[in-house]
Amino acid sequence: MVLLDALSRWVQKRREAGDAVTQPLAIHIHHGLSGHADEWLDVCEREARLRGFAFEARRVAVPRNAREGTEGAARAVRYAALASTCREHGVDWLLTAHHANDQAETVLLQMLRGAGLPGVAAMAIEGALPTAAHEGGGVSSLHLLRPLLDVSRDTMRAYAEARSLTWVEDPSNEDRHYLRNALRHDVMPAIASHVPAYRETLARFARHAAQAQTLLDQLGQLDFEMAHVESAHSDERLYRSRLQGLDASRLANLLRYWTARRGLPMPPEARLDEWVRQIRDAQAHASLALPHGDAVLRLYRDELQWTARYAADPEEIVPDAVLRWSGQREWHLPQWKGRVVFTPLSEGESHEGSIGEWVLRAAPLVAKARGGGERWRARAQGHSRSLKHWYQSRGVGAWLRNVPVVWQEDAIVFVPRLGIDGSAQGEGDGGRWRVEWRDEM
Repeated sequence: MVLLDALSRWVQKRREAGDAVTQPLAIHIHHGLSGHADEWLDVCEREARLRGFAFEARRVAVPRNAREGTEGAARAVRYAALASTCREHGVDWLLTAHHANDQAETVLLQMLRGAGLPGVAAMAIEGALPTAAHEGGGVSSLHLLRPLLDVSRDTMRAYAEARSLTWVEDPSNEDRHYLRNALRHDVMPAIASHVPAYRETLARFARHAAQAQTLLDQLGQLDFEMAHVESAHSDERLYRSRLQGLDASRLANLLRYWTARRGLPMPPEARLDEWVRQIRDAQAHASLALPHGDAVLRLYRDELQWTARYAADPEEIVPDAVLRWSGQREWHLPQWKGRVVFTPLSEGESHEGSIGEWVLRAAPLVAKARGGGERWRARAQGHSRSLKHWYQSRGVGAWLRNVPVVWQEDAIVFVPRLGIDGSAQGEGDGGRWRVEWRDEM
């Protein structure tokens, strides 16, 4: 409410000065964790609209048995809802009312949880919105601003009372079952009695940690660029052989940097140490699979890369899928975590590796799981060889071979990651199409 009121006064003064200021949007997240949640929503909407703000409320479902606890789960769904709401409304800047006491609590909380520098660096006044920073591998356009981060809770309360603001108190803030509340009510007052300026001290420590982490990220980026595999593919790969000269600490820093760059949770110290050991000790032609959350860090043919988990049970029977093609551009095959994409050739484009439209329409396309023994040829006059042979010769990792084979009657038409079978590439009248496989991570 302090932030809402202060922003409202700032907007009013800017408009009185003749500046064009867009109507601010107030976003309320309804977590559904309290019996008072509906009342809080009503209060927030009333106060926002009284000040001329646009208002939007989002209801979210917080998992009750989440591994990260109720607080962590609520935070994750809250920021996801905030990010999606900002995108829908074309909002670039999100302001939150985090204050100096929040910052001090966060620093201590992260230290007690054994967080590294990124954790104890805590909150910055300005940064990327969580959950959006690494979306699609790029940099997010959603920014988070905490303009009250240097203001204490006591100062904010004094402002609220002086302005006769209306606010609500969340009863759960008194529940010492949550570690943050225990710190707030039991630990911080004891610290304040001995070190009155503890908030400023912890904030300074957080800034120093953030500066140190920035330097480590810059070093991680340099090492990443040194080992990066130049490729036409959009995926990121690193040459393991180029990392062999890095000592264990520097390799661990690179792996932390790369994990964060991919938007993945930071691995525990023991897991990171094991990654470093296996990557450094692996033989020249070894393959590794290091699972982490919903992803896997893989080493294959001297290249490290992140992939999705391909956890299909080899004993599981996957039913066939049938498509009677009539010009469709995509054929989704979720049982294989991917889709077949059909693209028409433009005039003058090479026909090599393409298929005629009359072939696609001749009979239904049937996607079947590999049964073993299938053979494929690259050209009509070429020799057919086993799919295993082709995958090995083209460097397709074993985890990428869990894909369907597309048939027409008793003839193979298309094999993902290899292409159109040579027997289906014949010339004829009519348009021609390229067929590709796309993974859906």
